[in-house]
Amino acid sequence: MLYYVDPLNKENIEQSCPSFYDIHIFDILDSTNTWLQEHSKLPEGTVILADEQTQGRGRNGRCFHSPKGSGIYCSLLLKPQENLLDVLECTAMAAVACIKAIEEQYNLTCSIKWLNDILLDQKKLAGILCEGKLYQNHMEYLIIGIGINVHSFIRPKELESIAASIEDYTAIKKPRNELIAKFLTAFYSYYSKSDDFRSLYRQRLAFVQRTIQVITPQETYSAILLGVDDRCRLKIQKADGSVDYLSSGEISIRL
Repeated sequence: MLYYVDPLNKENIEQSCPSFYDIHIFDILDSTNTWLQEHSKLPEGTVILADEQTQGRGRNGRCFHSPKGSGIYCSLLLKPQENLLDVLECTAMAAVACIKAIEEQYNLTCSIKWLNDILLDQKKLAGILCEGKLYQNHMEYLIIGIGINVHSFIRPKELESIAASIEDYTAIKKPRNELIAKFLTAFYSYYSKSDDFRSLYRQRLAFVQRTIQVITPQETYSAILLGVDDRCRLKIQKADGSVDYLSSGEISIRL
């Protein structure tokens, strides 16, 4: 349910963000990440936006509810030259760029649930899915997918208690084009190393010094969340007092 018409517009976005990007907009796709994987020969900086996704994807096979005209469903193609730039770091960059854009546009303070969720009032406002392809120990490409719930929408029952949209918390109404441009601009400043994202990442990290459940494919255990290191690995203290660093995309956490 939309309160006003908010069309996506290529020219409006491109005139407000770095020339690094080449924007492509679709009315509907199954998944923007899937589309880019199938067209990975396109140049770095290609951005795919869909007004609706029928099979939006999250981590570990989860779906991302993507109703028409309600959110930002975006994927960005990267071809990093540095072998050290990995999926974890790019996910962190995207999370911080998302928070910076939302805070500038709507004056809302969000937090990051490691690894890839943006929270507001402990509800999921946005999710990030970073996927890559390695070739001979070199990252051939990285695709960063981001979904942001912008306009209020009728949520499926299973999402009522865990998902939210920006408009649930503010009366401010802004075009999605502006938020997309702010996100892309902030992300490029981190990707090009013009700005560092780690300080804001640490400031906005959720659940610091709280007891969490760490969920892996093999086990679930309790730990205290201590923070993140410079590689964006999650630093935890286990029940026996030992300190460990988590980096696997298969690991999830919750309070």
